[in-house]
Amino acid sequence: MNNKEKYKIKKVVNAFKCLRCGHEWIPRVELSQLEGELKEKPRICPNCKSAYWDLEKKNGTKKEVKNNGK
Repeated sequence: MNNKEKYKIKKVVNAFKCLRCGHEWIPRVELSQLEGELKEKPRICPNCKSAYWDLEKKNGTKKEVKNNGK
């Protein structure tokens, strides 16, 4: 390690990943909460604004419109 790099350290912190858009972020909370358990999880993804960021998308669940032959 260089004299110039004495200020660099490595820390393991909790981060989140949106299962909808794939965005990863570190929440803005106190440092003590980042290293331990968080009091509450984020409400929305800061990138796509989805409230369902912690649930994977269900593929093929679109409703089909029936053609009545009119």
